Formats: sequence, structure tokens, C-alpha cells
Amino acid sequence: MRRYERILVCIDRVERDARMLAYVRAIGRLAESREICLLHVSEVKASGAADTSGDSPAPAEITVETLRALTGEYFEADQEEVCRCEVVHGAPLLEVLRFAHDRDVDLIVVGREFGGPHDAHDEALLARRITRKSACSVLVLPEEHRVKADTILVPVRDSECSANALEIACEIGAATEAAVIAFNVYRVHTGYSRVGTTLEEHQALLEAAAQRECRQLLKRLEGREAEVRCRCAPDHHGKPVSIILEALASESADLVVIGARGRTGAAGVLLGTVTEQLIRESPVPVLAVKKKGECLGLLRALLTLAGEG
Repeated sequence: MRRYERILVCIDRVERDARMLAYVRAIGRLAESREICLLHVSEVKASGAADTSGDSPAPAEITVETLRALTGEYFEADQEEVCRCEVVHGAPLLEVLRFAHDRDVDLIVVGREFGGPHDAHDEALLARRITRKSACSVLVLPEEHRVKADTILVPVRDSECSANALEIACEIGAATEAAVIAFNVYRVHTGYSRVGTTLEEHQALLEAAAQRECRQLLKRLEGREAEVRCRCAPDHHGKPVSIILEALASESADLVVIGARGRTGAAGVLLGTVTEQLIRESPVPVLAVKKKGECLGLLRALLTLAGEG
């Protein structure tokens, strides 16, 4: 497995985000990463902006020395040369995306709570925005997570991005001996009685089609070393995320790997919505897989608007 040669870790609050580094260390070893970057963005607030932190004490200032101390604590001495620590000033979203672009990063690792207490109304707000606009894959970690993954759940559709996500999951599974579950949630629409079928007959047809989709995805991964099991589930109410969350619990899954982009049209919109909801609600880490560079045009437009063009 050599997918993520350069990993960017976003550090916002040391006491909280340092927990991610054990996970990053494990990924770096599996992926034989050449460079691990720790980045802190010191946000520049507008003059006169109100302090919304209440009586909470201000977090300690994070410096390059602070980040270097973290690398010394979590990474081996012989790995020092691959660790880079930087502190920059600006808007967190823009600076993370800029750094990832400039360093040709393969994977961004960010805590779900990245962004501080001012985003308490949506603790995953910045994590979702980074995932949406990043030109590379993003791993979002909840505050509580296990370093080892024994079971990996991959929500799939008949799409190229699902195939990419399943391939990544299989590589992780082969390297860690984790089981991989390709999970297809199919929508059961009303109106089946109009064509003379019962609910059971209609659902059986959809189940068979979902199973075919899974088999077609697995055909693309012939020669895979990971154990892969296909599972399909009906969605009667248009709430696929609830069904995925139930599957995470029933399968005792430790990691979700999902494509961050689908096909154009309705399938792409659905998959993007599912990915963002999982980032906000999943109790386990979510790896949003992107084909590197697919959002590069959007990112360059953002940098141009910020005065980089």
C-alpha cells in the first residue's frame, strides 16, 4: 500500500487534536509515507469582532516548537526527517487547502471538531468544507476513535468513485487483516403497485440489482487480498445515512471509507450528501476518497479570489 506519500495533519487545539497522531502514525507506516506535515492555522479575526468564547479560558498559543514536541512524542526518532511543522496566519479553510495544494498532499487528516468553539452549532462545519473543496482525500476523525480497524464499511453505488473507495478499503484491509463490507443501500420508491407488483416482489428486484452492482464492483478488484463481503439494505424513507449508521453498529465497524464524488446527476448529489452527513454523524473515522486533483479547478478559483492568482 503506497497511496499517501504526503499526509497533512490539521492541529487546532493540542490537547484534543494530538490524539489523532497515533492514527496518523499507523497510516504513515502502512502507506510508507515520505512526509507528514503538522499545520496550525492561527486565525486572524477582524478588528472589533466579538468574543463568543464566554468565560472559557483562551487556548494556549501553538508554535512551531509546540508541533515539533508532538512529532517527537508520536513519531520515531528515525522518522524526524519526514516530519514538517508549520504555523501560518489566516482563514483556516483557505490556509489548509493552500498548504495541501502547495505541498502536493495526498491525504488531509482533520478532527471533526476542527475550528474551535465558534463553530459549536455545527462541530463538523470546517471538516465538511475541507472535504468538499479539497483536491485530495480527507480523513475525518471524531474525538473518540480506535487506532486499529477490524471491520471497514464501504457504502457503495454503481460508480467510479465507489470503485475507488472499495479499492482503498481493500488495500487497508489487506494490510491490517480487516474485513471489508461493501454496503449498498437501495431506495424503495412508492408506486410499485401501479405496475402490478407487490412490495415484496419490487424489493426483491431491487435487491437483485443491488447485488449485481456489488458483484460488478468486485470484478474490478480481481486479485484483491482483503476479505470482502457484500451486504444490501432497503431504504423505504429516503434516509440512507440512518441505515448506514445502523450497519456501523450492527457490524461493529471501526472505519467508513466512502467516495466523496459520484456520477453526475442524482447519484452524485446523493453520494455527496451521504458523505457530508456521515462526516457530521459517524461515531467512527470517515475516509472520504477522492481522485486526486478532481477539485483542482475549484481550489485554484478560491486561491485566485484570495489574491493568489
